[in-house]
Amino acid sequence: MLAWTPAGAVPRPRTLQIRLHRGYPDRVPAGAPPPSRSLSTEEVAANLRWFTAASTRGLPVDALVLSGHGVPARPDLVELLALARGLGVGRVILHVGLEDLAGLAPIAGVDRYVLPVRLGPGGAEPVALAAALDGARRAGVPIDANIPLVTTALPFAATAAALARDGGAASVTFTYPFPPGDLPPEGQGPPPVPAAVAALVAALPEVEGRGPAVSVKGLPACWIPAHARLVRKSQNRWYVDADHQKDAALLFFPSVVSFAKADACRFCAADGACDGFFPAWGGRPGNPPLRPFEP
Repeated sequence: MLAWTPAGAVPRPRTLQIRLHRGYPDRVPAGAPPPSRSLSTEEVAANLRWFTAASTRGLPVDALVLSGHGVPARPDLVELLALARGLGVGRVILHVGLEDLAGLAPIAGVDRYVLPVRLGPGGAEPVALAAALDGARRAGVPIDANIPLVTTALPFAATAAALARDGGAASVTFTYPFPPGDLPPEGQGPPPVPAAVAALVAALPEVEGRGPAVSVKGLPACWIPAHARLVRKSQNRWYVDADHQKDAALLFFPSVVSFAKADACRFCAADGACDGFFPAWGGRPGNPPLRPFEP
């Protein structure tokens, strides 16, 4: 089923993301406005019931993503996960930070944990990151590592990938920065695309064919032709926070993040797997045009 939005028709999603807390440090930023507060147990439960019920929104959701600061430590988490499973949710993913992995034990009802793996200024220390990944591995907690291709982290992307690999990450995703809600001033935005691609290409040998599943988000296939097979199309989701609940929830695409393609993309062999690029970043110097890619 399709939903009609100002950006055109988009598939109605079967995944629900709930941002439980106002705080969201060290996560991958996107265009959602910071919520005014955290969600209560009753509010989370009400939204779970709302989105798992059949309605004119389309099919009930069957996957749940929980995000925010300190999600694994929420005292109501086990209760909410049991409710979600009872309502038909078959897959649960938690967004976590390094602080969440210290002494973490597996939590019943959680299938995967998504962890930002960022080194360099403003990021984690390699020793702390290695210890956190080791702790998760010993606890049998599956980690999906997300390596953001932000400017300060580019020189350390290969080291971050190696640490994620050695730490037993189930998957590694390299992500070009999503535009935030308020665009930064000129000169303070994402890294130049050629610099991000160079860092990505240097880091890929650390993980390709060496254990983790590898993917790339935020960069179109035609900009990394030798590695286009790693580009993955992003899946849409309902997005709930304290200020956007139930029928006021946002569609992640295009309300939170928006991609665009050129007319020529219709003739690209990778069209079905590629998101295109962010219109907010599209006109920056050094960005090549989108063009059909032939494998």
